[in-house]
Amino acid sequence: MRAPSFLALGLTGFIVLGVAASATVIATSQPDTCESSDTVTTAASLVNVGQVAETPVPEVFFPTPLKTTGTERLTIADGDGQQAANGSAVDFQVSVFFGVTNEFLTSSSYDSAQPVRRVVDSDSEDFFSRELHCATSGEQIVFTSTVADVFGPIPEDDIIQNTSTVVVVVDVQQAYMPRPTGRASLPERGLPQVVDHPEGFHGISFPMAPPPSDLAIQTIIQGDGPVASDGDQVVVHFTGVVWETQSVFSSSFDQLTPITLSLVDGSLEGATTGVIGGVYQAILDARVGSRVLAVIPPEFGYPAGSTPPGVPPGATLVYVFDVLGIE
Repeated sequence: MRAPSFLALGLTGFIVLGVAASATVIATSQPDTCESSDTVTTAASLVNVGQVAETPVPEVFFPTPLKTTGTERLTIADGDGQQAANGSAVDFQVSVFFGVTNEFLTSSSYDSAQPVRRVVDSDSEDFFSRELHCATSGEQIVFTSTVADVFGPIPEDDIIQNTSTVVVVVDVQQAYMPRPTGRASLPERGLPQVVDHPEGFHGISFPMAPPPSDLAIQTIIQGDGPVASDGDQVVVHFTGVVWETQSVFSSSFDQLTPITLSLVDGSLEGATTGVIGGVYQAILDARVGSRVLAVIPPEFGYPAGSTPPGVPPGATLVYVFDVLGIE
């Protein structure tokens, strides 16, 4: 049997020496109501999920042919962690089965270091972005839906049509907060000020003064979550600006998911991975839920010859990080 091409499932990104694939958490003002996320089910209630020791992919049983005309959701195992609100990123693993025959179609890697990540938007056309609204870290969910709803429209044949039922099993690894929360601090004299733009990204204004000559770090919003430690995989979204030109050279608001920053000091002698020294010091010991501003002079920035596009040699860098979670 031919499986349809699976929806592209983007993996987490990493900053290496401060250079990152762009990404974002989309801010939204939609209300979050999660009193009962399960739908009234018929098809989904017929699905049983088990586990085979030799493979991480769940074993799924249901009577065939299984048919549904819409999306149904049933929680198989409750989670006990962060609940995904609109704007939250969710890391998960997923497997998909054909409702007509119970055949396996496709799955993610089931490698905990390479989850699928989506930003939740309850109005999204993307199946996972929409349906993982209210998902909880550690939760296992069964969805029954149609091929077109999960994969998007595909070329039909005698076996698979767009209206064919598929069974989707999602294991939620972790949900992250949608934005920083906590106590805000007053701006420090001589440092840029940061505000939230109505469209969700950082707005940064610069003082009429030269940049500080020393590394300057300010916690703009003090979160109360876990502390980021050396070696952690820290989920952030960020904005990077050149002080001298006040131009953005890298921003997580260009794509649809936050990135994972590997908190390793790439400035140490012999280091082959990690982030630039100024970024490392800014994020180290930051609490989840915080927003951190870092003004990074050249000696704490990129090594000579490795500056990314948009960063002139000898530039002072300004980074704003929203610390959303730790994998």
